[in-house]
Amino acid sequence: MRRQLRFLAIAVLIASLVLVFLLPRAAGDTPAPPPNVVRGAYHIHTTRSDGSGTPDEVAAAAARAGLEFIILTDHGDGTRTPDPPSYRSGVLTLDAVELNTSGGHYGAIGLPAAPYPLAGTADAVIEDVRRLGGFGIAAHPGSPRPSLRWTAWDAAFDGLEWINGDSEWRDEPRLPIARALFTYLFRAPESMARLLDRPGEVLERWDALSETRRVVALAGIDAHAWLGYGQNTDPDGGGWHLRIPGYEATFATFSNHVALDAPWSGDASADSAALIDALRRGRVYSVIDGLATPGGLSFSASSGSRQAGIGDDLPIDGDVLIHAAVTAPPQTTIVLFKNGERVHEVTDAALEMNGGQDPAAYRVEAYVRNSPGGPAVPWIVSNPIYAGLTRASLVPAVEQAPGFRIPARAPEAAVEQGRSDTSRLDDPPGDPLARRFAGEPPLTWTFALSAGTPAGQFAALQIPITGGLAAFDRVRFKVTAPRPLRAWVQLRAPVGNTERWGSTFYADDQERIIDLPLRLFAPIGVTSSAQPPLDRIDSLLFVVDTLNFLPGSSGSMVLSEIAFVR
Repeated sequence: MRRQLRFLAIAVLIASLVLVFLLPRAAGDTPAPPPNVVRGAYHIHTTRSDGSGTPDEVAAAAARAGLEFIILTDHGDGTRTPDPPSYRSGVLTLDAVELNTSGGHYGAIGLPAAPYPLAGTADAVIEDVRRLGGFGIAAHPGSPRPSLRWTAWDAAFDGLEWINGDSEWRDEPRLPIARALFTYLFRAPESMARLLDRPGEVLERWDALSETRRVVALAGIDAHAWLGYGQNTDPDGGGWHLRIPGYEATFATFSNHVALDAPWSGDASADSAALIDALRRGRVYSVIDGLATPGGLSFSASSGSRQAGIGDDLPIDGDVLIHAAVTAPPQTTIVLFKNGERVHEVTDAALEMNGGQDPAAYRVEAYVRNSPGGPAVPWIVSNPIYAGLTRASLVPAVEQAPGFRIPARAPEAAVEQGRSDTSRLDDPPGDPLARRFAGEPPLTWTFALSAGTPAGQFAALQIPITGGLAAFDRVRFKVTAPRPLRAWVQLRAPVGNTERWGSTFYADDQERIIDLPLRLFAPIGVTSSAQPPLDRIDSLLFVVDTLNFLPGSSGSMVLSEIAFVR
C-alpha cells in the first residue's frame, strides 16, 4: 500500500511538471514602447468595495508588474468625493467608480463627486456622467452572468470593455480552470492568459457602433484578488474568500497602452488629465502580456496630404493607405479589419494596404503563434482610425414638433409621501382670484425623505388624468430646481395593485423643457405589460425616491406648462 501511494505521488509530480513544462512562457524580449506610450490597468477593485487590497497595496502590486498607471473602479453611486490623482509606488493612480444602471455596470473616469446618487437607466446615468465631465465605459458586456451583462446597446456610452478578465475566466469549463489553478503557482500570468478566448460577439457590436461614432475599447482586468465560494452578486457580499488571482499576477496578464502627446511630467494632476484626454480620443491599444510582453504597435493611415494615428479621424482626400507594424515575437500575424470585416493579414512583416475611398473604421488585431482560446484570443487589439465617417449625435435633440397639446390638470395636483417623508405644494405668490384668470400658475413642490437606511422613502406630486392617454404621444413640461437633481416622471394605472411606468429627468437652476415619449416609459417593479396601457392611465406622477436621492435629503422644484402632446 505504501509503495502504491509513493508511486501515485511520483506520478502526480511528473504529470504536474509536464503541465508546467508544456505551458508556454510569455515572450519577454519585445522592445519597450516609446516614452510617450504608458502601460496600465483599468477596472480594479480595492477594500473600498469588494477587493482585498488597499489602494496603496494595489499600486505597489502594479509597480512590481511594470505598470505605469492604474484606474480604480470601486462600486459606488458617484457621491463619494474621489481621491485626487497621485503617484503611489511610482504608479499614477486614478480614482474612478463603477456605477449600477438598469442596463449593466458603467465605469466612470474623471468624475467629480455627483450632487445626487447616479443610478437608473443606462441613458440617464450616461447623461449624468457626461454632464459632470466624466468619461464612461460599459463594463463586462460579454459576461456569462446575465445580471452583469451590458444590455443597453442603444445607449450613447463612451466606450466598452472589449475583454474583461473576470468574465473570460468564469466561462471556462472546470478542467481548464483546475489546470490553470495548478500552473498558476508557477506561471500565473501565462496560466490566466491560457483561459482567454476572442470575445467575438462584443467585438462585432463594437465594430458596428464604430461605423457611426467613436466608441473607445479598453481591456478591463476587473481585478479583485478576491475569489469567493458560490459568488452570485457583484459586488460580492459573501464571507469566505481566497486572495487569488493576486493583483500582481492579474496586472501581468493584460494591459492597456495609451499614446500620449508627450511623456509625463511627474505632476499627478497634469499627467492624469493627459491620460484621460488620450483615453477619450481612443489613443489606446491592449496587449495580452501573458502571451508576450511588453509589445508595441505602430498604426497609421493617410489620405492625400492627410495623416491619422490610432483613434484619429481621417478626412478622405484620395485613397486611404493603411500601415501597421508590431514589435513582436517571430511568427506574429497582423490582421486588418475594415468596418468589422477581416480584409488583409500578414505574418512577420509590416502590414500595408490601400483601402480605397470608402468611409470606414479601420483597426488591427495581432496574433502570436499558438494563441490560446477557441476562437484564439488576439495578442494586440487596437482602437480604430475613422476614415471619412460622419458622426452620429450622442445627445438627441429635444423634439419640439408642433402638434395638438392639452394641458394637464395641474390645478388639481395633490401630494403623496411615505409615512415619515414630506411632500408639500407651496402657494405661488399673488392673489388667488387673479391667478384663476391668468392661466395655470407654476407648481412649487417641496419634498424631504426621512433619514436612515433606504426603506422605500418617497415623495410624489400627483396629477389626475381622466380618459387615459391613448390619444397622446408624449408628456412635456418646464422645470427648474435650486440644486441639481434627477427625479421621476411616472404613469400610474389601476391595474392589479396599481402599476407604474416611468422615466427620469434632470433639473437645475436653468429652466429646461423636458419632452418624453410615452412609449419609452419603462416598468417600475413587476407590471403586466412592458409598456404603459395608455388608455388606462389615471395619474401623472412626479416622484423622488432613494434611486437618485439619499435618505435624509430634501429639495424642491418648480413645474410649469405640464401638458400631453400628440
